[in-house]
Order: sequence, then C-alpha cells, then structure tokens
Amino acid sequence: MSLAIERRVEPARLLNIALVVLALIGVAVLLWQPMRPGASIVFWFNLMKVMTLALSLNLITGFTGYVDFGHVVFYGLGTYVAGIFIGQLGWTVPVPLWVFVGPVLVAVISLFVGMPALRLRGAYFAIAMLSFNEASRLIVLNLPREFAGGAFGIPTPEIYDPFAAYYAMVALIVGITLFTIWLGGSRFGVGLKAIRDDEVAAAVMGIRTTPYKLAVFAASAYFAAAAGSINYWFVAFTSNELVFTNLVTVEMIAGVFLGGAGTVVGPIIGSGILYWARDVLWGQFPYLYLPLFGGIIALVVLFVPRGIVGYVEDRFPSLRAKIR
Repeated sequence: MSLAIERRVEPARLLNIALVVLALIGVAVLLWQPMRPGASIVFWFNLMKVMTLALSLNLITGFTGYVDFGHVVFYGLGTYVAGIFIGQLGWTVPVPLWVFVGPVLVAVISLFVGMPALRLRGAYFAIAMLSFNEASRLIVLNLPREFAGGAFGIPTPEIYDPFAAYYAMVALIVGITLFTIWLGGSRFGVGLKAIRDDEVAAAVMGIRTTPYKLAVFAASAYFAAAAGSINYWFVAFTSNELVFTNLVTVEMIAGVFLGGAGTVVGPIIGSGILYWARDVLWGQFPYLYLPLFGGIIALVVLFVPRGIVGYVEDRFPSLRAKIR
C-alpha cells in the first residue's frame, strides 16, 4: 500500500518541481533579454506589463468574483501620479523608489472608491467602476495643463531609462506572482473565495466581508498602479488617451478568463497568449483586429468557461489544485 501511495504522490511532486524549474527559467530568460545582442526589450516589457495587469485584476475578480470593468483607472492613475510628482512638480525622490512608493497613493484612493462601489454586485459594480474610469479620465483631462499636461500629456525625457524600468517590471511581476501564490494558500485567500462562492453565506459564517474586499481591492489597485508607474519610467511619457482606454481593461479581463480566474498561472498564460495573438492579428489583419479579438473571447466563454487551467484540471483530475 505504501508503494501505491508513493506512486500517486510522485507525479504531483514532479509537477511542482517542474513548475518551479519553469518559473526560474522564465525569470532567467527575462533577466537575460536586455543583454542579448541586438535584442529589442519592448516586446518583453509589454508582455510582462500585460501579465502583471492581468494578475492584478485577478486579485479582485478571480478571488472575489467582482468583475472590474474600470480596472484600467488604477494603471492610468499610476502613470499620472509618477508624471505629476516627478515630471511636473520635480520631486527629487529617486525614480526607482518612487515607482513602487507612489502607487501607495493610488491604493489609498482605491479605498475611498471601494467603500461605496463594493457594496454593489455583479453588473452594478462593473458599471460603477466603468463610470469611475470615465470620470477620472475627464477630470485628469480638464486639470490645468501646467499640473497634469492636459491633452498634451506629460513628457519627462530626463528620466528615460528603459533598461532600469525593464528590470523594475521583472521585480514587479515576480512580486505579484509570489503575492498571488501566498494569497491562494492563506486563510485570507480562503475567506475571499468564500465571498466569491456565496457572499451572504460567508458573512453568516463570520467572515468580515467588507474589510476583506477592501484589502484585496487596494492590493489589486497598487499592483496596477505600479505597472503604470514603471511604464511611465520606460517611455518617459503619459497621456490621457493612452492610459485610460477601456480596451486595456477588456484585454485584462479576457486574459484572466482565458487562462483561468482565481489561479496563479492562469492569468499569466491567458494574457501571454492574447498578447501574442494581438500582435499577429494587428500585423496581419489591422482592420479585423477587434472583431477577431471579440470572436476569440466569445469562443473562450462558450467552450472553455473555466479557462485553460480549468480545462486541464477537468481532463486530468489528479492535477486539480496542483497547477494553480
């Protein structure tokens, strides 16, 4: 009997080891890209950015079930917080420090937004966040030009350092991945999943649903804002039209659900596939890009409702909870 147990356990152990090895190889590849002769780091930087944004959305959508149609607002505010304080106000805080500390302000803002918004559910929450994004876009656009750049944006060429920003994004994606792994196995994460399954029942069982939702909402806002701050460092520019577009939110949601909401590897896989598909479709079919992209999302909803990770788990039940 002991031999049979060992045989059943061994594949799971091997899978865990394989995932760790693949993760280490992935980080090594990302660290090596800027040093590769003739390498263009733009593709890899943007790939990490979309993965980070998908993981940040997954914190609130995957773990609590609240689909945030305005999540891009935190990414946009992250770029503008960096642009205003560093570019417009000329703060002397070191840029590498600010791109991680500045998003704390966005996380605080998210708490004031989340207090009323998280009282809503389903489509009402999604519409409320979509409206918040549009309101933020218009407010930033109409702020004095000397403060927020107006329609011209905020260029800050003196901080342009794509290589340093690239490595900051590597640190961010590693950080949010580790945070998601911790969240998935923590008591706090179990409480969030209980809210996702049945919020009323979770409250009856003694889970303080409002603090739980606010905490993970602020965490998701922080990581999205950090991605925005690092992107500002990478290109040394931000503008209203570039960072408050709802298309970014749609791509985040599609990446999360394609890979598998509420998992660790799902948003990484899903957003990576969609980023590659977007580049191919945009290059080959520029006028059909959006219809084809929408078709991909429709096929996912119809045929792979639990995402790629869920599909693999259904086909191989022994891997359930091992690839999350």
